[in-house]
Amino acid sequence: MAERRQFVVERSYVVNTTPEVVFDALGDEVLLGSCLNPLERVRIAPQAGGRIGFRDPDLGVVIGRVGEYVRGVRLTWRMVQNWPSVLSFDFVADTSGCRVDVIQSGFGALRGVRDDIDQVFSDRWDEWMDAIKTRVED
Repeated sequence: MAERRQFVVERSYVVNTTPEVVFDALGDEVLLGSCLNPLERVRIAPQAGGRIGFRDPDLGVVIGRVGEYVRGVRLTWRMVQNWPSVLSFDFVADTSGCRVDVIQSGFGALRGVRDDIDQVFSDRWDEWMDAIKTRVED
């Protein structure tokens, strides 16, 4: 029997600021619009149940909603089309400022788009979090 590959991206980042600052940045559509390249027309209503939308040039129009919204602790995005369906951010204060654990799953709708779609998103999150760090670090 062929082994099925699990499509999950799990990354951790250390940001030299408070968990609340990073949390707020992930709900700021202007900041996200400048940091999440190549995404276009980023819109987010930063609250539980708030709408999320943007255009991914590689995957199309993406829509979803904010799920969990506990400032400085946990944030989730639930996408319904053209993107992995679950994205979670967990924030932990540490001696360096804040550790952000990013887990993205639900790649099922994208199977067949590319064999390495999870690696594409892993690389994207590395670039995106570097851009966010540059904007928010003290």
